[in-house]
Amino acid sequence: MLDKLKAHFGDIFIVGHDHITYDDNFYWFKTPDNVTIGFPIDLMHEKELDLLNIFLTPIPKQKEFSPRTPEEEYWSSILFKGSEAKPERHNGETFRFIYFQLKDELQEREAFTEAIRNMFPSKTIILWENESSGVIIDLDPKMTDTIENLFESIVDNIISDFFLEIVMYIGISNVTIAEANTRFYWEQSNFQTIKQLYKKRVYKGEEVLPFMLIGEARPDTLVKIREQTLKQVIEDPDLIQTIKVYLDCNMNVSLAAKKLYLHRNTLQYRVDKFIEKTGIDIRHFRSAVSIYLSLLIEKNIH
Repeated sequence: MLDKLKAHFGDIFIVGHDHITYDDNFYWFKTPDNVTIGFPIDLMHEKELDLLNIFLTPIPKQKEFSPRTPEEEYWSSILFKGSEAKPERHNGETFRFIYFQLKDELQEREAFTEAIRNMFPSKTIILWENESSGVIIDLDPKMTDTIENLFESIVDNIISDFFLEIVMYIGISNVTIAEANTRFYWEQSNFQTIKQLYKKRVYKGEEVLPFMLIGEARPDTLVKIREQTLKQVIEDPDLIQTIKVYLDCNMNVSLAAKKLYLHRNTLQYRVDKFIEKTGIDIRHFRSAVSIYLSLLIEKNIH
């Protein structure tokens, strides 16, 4: 869809992310692939708009939500307006940004915000960007990480309590106040991109970076990597699945065998079979990384 639009309109449209999507200088639309794109108002004619409205879904203007406390105002000015952080505040501290997107407009925003706050073990700042998306500033990631599967539990609770589908992107927990603005926009852009590559309810920043590399690579390069590494085993889905679980378990044969309900020797036999067929020894870290990326490519190609 984007290629066809580019062939017709050239480079006048932009792909939108949450921090620019509601710029009043653009008409905003959703493509059938759920990609947000904007066309500059001063360059569009009525006939072109009529054409776009046939093939794309217009996005109505969104409300802006003003900060309600001095602390919310402080973070809002840094993240949304690019203001410089005061050097004496949060010096030496690190944070994490957690982005959320709701499928539908939220009717009970206050109750939702309070529910999110209550599920965190320490203080958080919640900023809304529009009716359906925002960012949670985790002020104490180390404390948050003491609760196992916290983010999965939050998603489950939101779905059951508010009957809304929610997707979260958990940023990497090493953000300093000096880099807050640039990290915010980079991770937010990653969130928008990764949602197009594969569907999941909770994305974790450090885990999606390989997908970002794949998303930036040329399609013909990805096909060549896949063919050169997996050609000899691509028709054996059981073997592919075994190796995927083996790599997900950090090449721990016992743990992978337990997850697959296999005898340890059976799993070891399949690993050896993969090595023999491909010529790539996945018992070694660097080779394992290459095959892990190849399996991600295989998943996205199909």
